[in-house]
Amino acid sequence: MTNNRETQDQHQDNYALDDTLAGRITRAAAVGIATSYPDWIKSKGGLITAYTLSFFGFGALVAYTNAHAEQDGDEPRSPQDMSDQGLKPWAIFAAVVLLLILGGWMNVAISRRMVKFLRKRGAKRPWTLLGAIGAALTFLISELEARDIAKLAS
Repeated sequence: MTNNRETQDQHQDNYALDDTLAGRITRAAAVGIATSYPDWIKSKGGLITAYTLSFFGFGALVAYTNAHAEQDGDEPRSPQDMSDQGLKPWAIFAAVVLLLILGGWMNVAISRRMVKFLRKRGAKRPWTLLGAIGAALTFLISELEARDIAKLAS
């Protein structure tokens, strides 16, 4: 029988894009590129196609990186029995979907306001500027987190 406290203390980050500098750069580039699309792609159909292809392309990159970053014995823990928890799986799924929709709506609303502000200030390509800022912040946060994890591990 496994001691739950020992298992929790030995938490391991299995997300490969956070494990390497190249992965952190890739993730930041994905944010910057996808955010800049409205400046470069003018048709709504083209934007939808670009976002869809980017989603699957970067998703495939994550899957590829995760598949190659696995080490022997790094198997994830089995999930707890759902009957032990008071919440039903469909309720959790519905809550996650609602949170994703709300987050997406807020992201679009805030981004549009920021772009409007940048245009008033004379930015010719505000979505590209916003993408560059987003990429820099994404890289900075993931790099600081990686250094924190490395410091805790040593």
